[in-house]
Amino acid sequence: MGRQVIAASSSLLAGVWIVALSSIPSAQSYRDQLASGVEASKIVTAYDAMTVIVPITMIGAWIISSRWLRQLHDAATASSPIAIRRNRTWVFWSWIVPVVSLWFPKNLIEDLLKANGSDEAKSLIGRDTMTWWLTWVGFALVNNISIVAAFDASSDYVPIRPELEIAAACLLTGSYLVWIRIIRVLGD
Repeated sequence: MGRQVIAASSSLLAGVWIVALSSIPSAQSYRDQLASGVEASKIVTAYDAMTVIVPITMIGAWIISSRWLRQLHDAATASSPIAIRRNRTWVFWSWIVPVVSLWFPKNLIEDLLKANGSDEAKSLIGRDTMTWWLTWVGFALVNNISIVAAFDASSDYVPIRPELEIAAACLLTGSYLVWIRIIRVLGD
């Protein structure tokens, strides 16, 4: 199942980069259409068509990763009922429940690495898990900044922000690189 998690995570990363790169010409296209008098609500760009990729791949990655993590959770708690701090329910829901989503998933991964017991797994706890988690949370925050900024924006505001899209893609890339190591260490 680890391979499926890698494939789903890779799809998410590819989707984020496709959207980020499409945002560059699309922002200019948006400006050009706005300058030519097209009403903001009627402007269409390639970015608009591409943005659907991210939620689809993110939901897929979440479901596949959660199934895999649930299997690891079950195996860890079968051998030691106190190996994992959170119960099985949190394996799935910790990623989306407000507030706890800021640290429960990191706790789960660290507990699974400890339960694994290998020196390689233990070496990932600390700096590597913190890097993975901070870049993931950073991606999520940066990815949502442009959405929030558009709420009270003026009529000439360009809602496509390539600088934020590229920054989010870079953060996700950093998170992905560590995540792949975690997946490989935890295995199937």
